[in-house]
Amino acid sequence: MVDGPRVAGLLLWASYPADDQSGRDVPTLSVSGDRDGLATPDDISATAARLPAGARSVVVTGGVHAFFGDYGEQPGDGVAGVDRASAQRQTVEASRGFVDAIR
Repeated sequence: MVDGPRVAGLLLWASYPADDQSGRDVPTLSVSGDRDGLATPDDISATAARLPAGARSVVVTGGVHAFFGDYGEQPGDGVAGVDRASAQRQTVEASRGFVDAIR
């Protein structure tokens, strides 16, 4: 019997763990934008050691923070280098491939 809920995977969009998750045995994918002004590429890189071993990352070229949601522009975000539809298509493709692989 397993205590508590089972986590099949960790999928991060334009975010990073606040605390150390490196000891967890869970498939992990981090999808981020290289022009994100809020969860910046430097933030993503600086926290990569907190991710579980074997974590994969996908960087959406030209992607900004606002493209990972549907709430419009935010102060401090970067300037997009790609259109929203293209960025979101890349995010969906990476996410779908990750979820399909852990099913």
